[in-house]
Amino acid sequence: MISSYGFSEIGNSKKNINQDAIFYNDNGVTGIFVVSDGVGGMKSGEVASSKVCEKIQTAWSTVNSNEISDIKEIVSVIKEKLTECHEEILSEYGNECGATVVVLVVSIGKCAVIWAGDSRCYMMNGKSGIFTALTKDDVENEKDSKITNAIGFFSTPMFNTTYLDYEGKASFLLMSDGIYKYVDKESISDAARLSFVYGKVQKACENLKNEAYKNGAGDNLSLIAVAALV
Repeated sequence: MISSYGFSEIGNSKKNINQDAIFYNDNGVTGIFVVSDGVGGMKSGEVASSKVCEKIQTAWSTVNSNEISDIKEIVSVIKEKLTECHEEILSEYGNECGATVVVLVVSIGKCAVIWAGDSRCYMMNGKSGIFTALTKDDVENEKDSKITNAIGFFSTPMFNTTYLDYEGKASFLLMSDGIYKYVDKESISDAARLSFVYGKVQKACENLKNEAYKNGAGDNLSLIAVAALV
């Protein structure tokens, strides 16, 4: 059983436009969850992030229509569509449009995360209840957060991939930097626990959103919470 909830909002960004995009869906056995963030300072970032989500939605339709259940096959289809997306953005916009992406695929007792850039995925894992980051930011250093990997404006993006098994249950949080830069790690862990223990995915999202706004929410903010039971 998989339950999820997500949102994407402008926040208090001076641009007055939401350059983030999200997509999430499940078929009862497998679920897919996506957060994409149009890269700050880039022209038409909202176009890039929307295109990323559209491509992954197409990949998900392919998976369902062909009844693909193997998680590695699903990841392969997603990477193909992300590569298509990258090439189309480069062809149409040159180096003026780009987006980060983090994708979570959850199946029975298994998950995979694909990412490029600094959008993140956190997990509270199985019986242990350990909270951990499944992604590592693609940045030059933590101080200036300059992105070194994304879709649309590097010659060849690298799609980082992690596969994990889990027992019993797990919760996940996918987010853009508009969330994690305005809330502390303890609050993120508390939200993961709220989803993990009680399955309250909407409440987990609302808590983090409220804290981000309380702390200024100076960027677009996007978040998806997922609770998965074997």
